[in-house]
Amino acid sequence: MMVRKGAMFIRVRTVFLFWLLIQPSTSLSLDPEKTVVVENGLEGGQDLFFHCKSSDSDLGVQQLHLNGTFRWRFRVNLFETTLFHCIFQWEGASHSFVIYKAKRDQYICNVCSWIVKEEGPCMYFPGNLNCYNWYS
Repeated sequence: MMVRKGAMFIRVRTVFLFWLLIQPSTSLSLDPEKTVVVENGLEGGQDLFFHCKSSDSDLGVQQLHLNGTFRWRFRVNLFETTLFHCIFQWEGASHSFVIYKAKRDQYICNVCSWIVKEEGPCMYFPGNLNCYNWYS
């Protein structure tokens, strides 16, 4: 009788592990939901166009007028490899940037707010800007 209980436990455990493996990677998380906010901070009233993707999500092309914002929510995956890569464009410019990288951002913000400027994107906190250079 003990062998059957042990065999049943192994089957249940195997089914559970298989179920975990087939779930979408963004749904496997015990962390709170994250929010990314992107704001157009370009000079001269230019519109900002951007397109962000992760391995699971494609947010499509977005257009922001000056000071306009766009936000989305998600969960960091179990392996803490979640990232959103974006292409930012405005008249005469095109740049790429990883706007959310779990290894860099997950412990510093639940709402990660960015302002996009000509020089590069800046993550902002009350009273503080952390700016990055573009890499094209």
